[in-house]
Amino acid sequence: MVQRGPKGWQLWVGSAAFISYGFYKIGQTNTEKQQQKMQERRVRYALAPLLQAESDREYLERELIILRKEAEIMKNNPDWEVGKNPYNTGVFMPRAVSDFARSLK
Repeated sequence: MVQRGPKGWQLWVGSAAFISYGFYKIGQTNTEKQQQKMQERRVRYALAPLLQAESDREYLERELIILRKEAEIMKNNPDWEVGKNPYNTGVFMPRAVSDFARSLK
């Protein structure tokens, strides 16, 4: 009787071993990716207040420039108040920054 290759149970055990090793490696990779994402999230959370403060500062600088331009354009209109919304209906408007209007005088 001539042996023509591995036996059936050997093929099954070998296949199961390779598949098990593959799932193990996938699990390890997923764990590493999860840890990497958590580290990136922590860095983002730590930087968020700094980025928000910078964004707020830039917003205030832009608003000051806009109010100065408004004051320059409307300087000949005595009824005009710089920084005051002429369409004020009592509804919140994000551009109504009154602190800058005081600093222009």
